[in-house]
Amino acid sequence: MIRRPTILVGLSLACSLLAISCDNRKDYFIEVNKTPSLTVLKDGVEVTGGALTDSVKIGNPYALQYYIQDEETLALNDTQIQGDNGVSIGESIVTFSGMNEGLGRVTLYAKDAFGAQSTFALNFTVFRNLPPALRLTVDIVAIASPYEVEADASLSYDRDARFGGQIVLYEYTFGNYTFTSALGKVRYIFGSAEQKKVSVRVKDNSGDWSALGSKYITL
Repeated sequence: MIRRPTILVGLSLACSLLAISCDNRKDYFIEVNKTPSLTVLKDGVEVTGGALTDSVKIGNPYALQYYIQDEETLALNDTQIQGDNGVSIGESIVTFSGMNEGLGRVTLYAKDAFGAQSTFALNFTVFRNLPPALRLTVDIVAIASPYEVEADASLSYDRDARFGGQIVLYEYTFGNYTFTSALGKVRYIFGSAEQKKVSVRVKDNSGDWSALGSKYITL
């Protein structure tokens, strides 16, 4: 009868010591744990500074490479901060798909079992299309006729060419005659000698036209 309390006290003390030991072990692992390393690359080049700011054209997904270094095998996750856009995360590629014009902000993060995490911020300006820019020269060639001129818009370009934009059509106006062509350079013979007006605009593959440009030439 006298020994029972001693046994109970001993068991209680052992359990307390075991709990303290477990807590100490957990604290030890937290202290020695290393924060995961998240590296993001654009076109194979590491993006430094923990953030990337760029533009995204609707319909043209923006892909980045990434890799995570940690003692554990961790997955990449994302949080939408602003905008309503799609983020697709693959094994080593993360793709941002702009769906609505405006600012899109996303945070990528890799988080381990102890709550330590590494983050990377994506800030995108999402746009539908940038209209093409016209470059026009008009010269007298006078080969087939003294009134023959050449309109050259071949140096025109689509301002979002890096997103797949391109010029698909040219509209020429010589005096009162207007026609379209896939050619960036055409010749035209006027019927008389006097000051003539030549106007051109170009269309991109998103269906937008450039501003109309005009040149005056005296025959």
